[in-house]
Amino acid sequence: MNRLPRLKDIARLADVSIGTVDRVMHNRGRVSKETRLKVLKIAQEIGYKPNIHASILASNKTQISLCQMIPRKGQSPYWDHAHDGIESAIAEFKSYNVKVDNLDFDLHSPDDFERQAQLIKANDYDGLLVAPIFHSEWSKLYVTLQDKNILHSLINTLPNDESKSFLCYVGPHSFQSGRLAAGLLSLHSKPGDKVLMVPLERDFHNADHMLEKEKGLRERFSEINPLVKVLTKEFEEYNNQEGLIRFLKDQIDLHPTLTAIYTSASRIHLIAKALSIMQITHIKLVGYDTIEKNMEHLNRGNIHYLINQNPRVMGYLGFNNLCKYLFFGTRPETLTFMPLDVVLAENAWYYENHYLLKSKQAIPI
Repeated sequence: MNRLPRLKDIARLADVSIGTVDRVMHNRGRVSKETRLKVLKIAQEIGYKPNIHASILASNKTQISLCQMIPRKGQSPYWDHAHDGIESAIAEFKSYNVKVDNLDFDLHSPDDFERQAQLIKANDYDGLLVAPIFHSEWSKLYVTLQDKNILHSLINTLPNDESKSFLCYVGPHSFQSGRLAAGLLSLHSKPGDKVLMVPLERDFHNADHMLEKEKGLRERFSEINPLVKVLTKEFEEYNNQEGLIRFLKDQIDLHPTLTAIYTSASRIHLIAKALSIMQITHIKLVGYDTIEKNMEHLNRGNIHYLINQNPRVMGYLGFNNLCKYLFFGTRPETLTFMPLDVVLAENAWYYENHYLLKSKQAIPI
């Protein structure tokens, strides 16, 4: 189906009237349980998305109520940049009658994500911008969003089991970014070498975007350099520098042919600093994002490649798309993948000084 699914499409497939479908989708009037389930199942299968914009206009609401639910400020420069982008988008719509609640959660706490999700259940929001970084907890929130018919845009993480009901996704293509990392690492690897992926993430297996990066990394190596062994080792206490040094020393001693380390989060600078203290220079490092500490180590030659995901533009577009749809009915692209820029010491100056990264206000539309 090339065009967007409509109520009449559901009615035809379910062999019921459009009025019946309308009553089911808006949860009003009397419809048998069997018919209701049939209509909802078909709506999900064909990717029907309710026209929230039209519903809001019809309700004569005087204020649009939105919320953002992403990791809170001060825990990660990556997410601080995403906040900057969101704030720029909010500023553009401040002349409209819009209320925005901040339901930020602890980056390291799935439980806090769930606590904030309970606030969504208790309120009547018209739209939500969310970073569903915890798979299990997101699945529970998704049920709430469906039950309350809340329009939602996703950033950073595209859940593997997500249906087509979200308004849009803005963020990196995690699987492709893993493949890109493999292409870079393979330039410094020969048959018999080993490459180590260290996620530097807590609860790595509950993060779809991290798992997709690992899949992409392994798939690409199997295609272009199958005799290089790819290892994945977790180390969750990454802020413990002495512990990280011991961990890296153990891995290097255990795998003497280790030639490269890949970190699927924006914390590659922690490994760069540890290896610098250990005076180890032969291991190539690939990580993510042009945050200040990463750029410092890139310019010193301790990090060899950074894959820039541009979180500021991601945050801006995610919230801007949500507002444009609610206020103007402008439907965004369902999937907007951020460009995966490869940053080296030779072009680092551009990323340190370019307006896209330096200014909160200078975000393209």
